[in-house]
Amino acid sequence: MKILSVCSLCLFWCVIAQADPTKPATGWQAAGVSSAGAATATLPKLQLIKHTADGHVAVLDGVLVRKGQRFQQYLVLDIQQTKVIMDLNGEQLVLPLLNTAIKQYE
Repeated sequence: MKILSVCSLCLFWCVIAQADPTKPATGWQAAGVSSAGAATATLPKLQLIKHTADGHVAVLDGVLVRKGQRFQQYLVLDIQQTKVIMDLNGEQLVLPLLNTAIKQYE
């Protein structure tokens, strides 16, 4: 009975100590990430640009924005036909519209 208990305990510790083989190693990202890399991880997604009577408007992460408005920590500098130009602490960020097919509505 003692041997069975010891073997069960050893097996239990082996299972606990065994790591998930699909999990990345601890700290694998910490060495390669810079402050610029962290900022790009949270970039807003440009979903739509529409021309209205008041100019272009854009949809960023489901939120309608106009030129001069703030979106999260960004200031929308310009909305053009295929891209949105934003400012973050003096650095310009250009979000291109990936699908540039122009739809015609009646």
